[in-house]
Amino acid sequence: MRLLSVLWVMLLVNQLPAQVVLKLRTDTSIHAVLNGRLYIYTQADTSKGIPNQPDPKQPMFAFNITGWQGEQTVELNRKADHLPVNFSALQPGYYKVAGIIDTDPTERGSFNPGNVYARKEALLYVNEKGEGTAEILFSAVVQPRKFRENDSLKQVILASKLLSDFRKKPVFLQSAVLLPSSYHNAPSRKYPLVLVIPGWGGTHYDLQGSGPVKRYGMKEGKEKIFVYLNPENQSPFGLHAFVDSRVNGPWGKALVEELIPYLQQQYRINPDPSQHFVMGQSTGGYGSLWLQAHYPDAFGGCWSVSPDPVDFSAFTGVDLYEKGVNFFTDKTGSLRPFYLVNGKPLSSLKEFADLETFTGDGEQLQAFEAEFGVPDASGRPRLLFDRRTGVIDPAVVKSWRPYDMGSFIQQNWSKLEKKLSDKIHVFAGGVDNFFLNKAVEAFATKAKTAKAALVAEIIPGADHWSIWSPEFTRRVQKEIDERIK
Repeated sequence: MRLLSVLWVMLLVNQLPAQVVLKLRTDTSIHAVLNGRLYIYTQADTSKGIPNQPDPKQPMFAFNITGWQGEQTVELNRKADHLPVNFSALQPGYYKVAGIIDTDPTERGSFNPGNVYARKEALLYVNEKGEGTAEILFSAVVQPRKFRENDSLKQVILASKLLSDFRKKPVFLQSAVLLPSSYHNAPSRKYPLVLVIPGWGGTHYDLQGSGPVKRYGMKEGKEKIFVYLNPENQSPFGLHAFVDSRVNGPWGKALVEELIPYLQQQYRINPDPSQHFVMGQSTGGYGSLWLQAHYPDAFGGCWSVSPDPVDFSAFTGVDLYEKGVNFFTDKTGSLRPFYLVNGKPLSSLKEFADLETFTGDGEQLQAFEAEFGVPDASGRPRLLFDRRTGVIDPAVVKSWRPYDMGSFIQQNWSKLEKKLSDKIHVFAGGVDNFFLNKAVEAFATKAKTAKAALVAEIIPGADHWSIWSPEFTRRVQKEIDERIK
């Protein structure tokens, strides 16, 4: 009997899958007890580093951790949260591995102040049996970014009563102000205001570099005060775009009723709203259009560039209003392409959604759901589509309808014509990487039907980013200059 028991145990051991085990240690300088979500990233090409943005083609893993301090062991197997979704085992070979611990679920992204990460990548070898071990030292803590002010560059952090009341916690509007070169030498002069809403990943800290200044033409044409907004802060479900949202809160109202008046108190901004302009790129492109349309008296014009979908009949290549439509696949059952480069898709909407599901709150698809949709019983945005099947929920689509800008213009132009005529400018590249040009085309068609006096233009040959050629930047600033009194 004893012999049979021993044989049975040996049989069970032989049937257990081989394990890749990581030993994780925190540096002695880190005294905090860590709670949150641990991400492990791998790179099969050891000549390369692990990229800042997760690569869905490289196996990655995630674990929820509680009360971790000192050492912990994790197994990289199918029981862990992992991507790709069909992952079964790491193939034999060498890998670079690294990790980060997201300790603050209230902020979008994992590289926020207080999060702990491994500064040095470890080397992992997986043998033919699928076995391997490595040790990762978590030795660094993400530090808060510093803003370096000078005579022409200022940081503004303003507590918002509107947003704080909505969120039931302190919420702040953050921005950077770039003053024109004559500002300190002309103490009686007042300047036009240009608000800029950046796209994904953009924050007001970026104005410390030359990129935004060049892209948006802040040194072009007539002098203006530029305010570079931050759509990233205190936004757990993704960029809010300064849109009044039933999930995120009244960001647009806070901008118009709190931030702009405060800026006028602090800086010599022309008080005439016709001398206040708003522009943006990508998510900020949608936000600038939405603000102009919904606060027509607050702005003298908007320039919306490569905007997130402005018409939901062409939502990243999907007609949300089509009966029985699937977000992942077309009518033939083929995966819908996503992220075109030189006309070739590098990904699919399903792969994009799978990566976001793995990453957690705050990514692009959820950002759309929070921006346009309604909250569920727990305050989270209702899902547009089933994350496993891609089946779209028609009730959620219906709840989004007020944010379809093509429909908005079609239904409201007659009563807003006097306030909006010639103020709206929308541009997309003819080969936009995310099919956003198709939404602008649909928007333009509806605007034409409504006989709306606006610009909705496709720039031939330009993609999502290259649309900002020097000529295009000068054109935008010239169009603003023509409105300056």
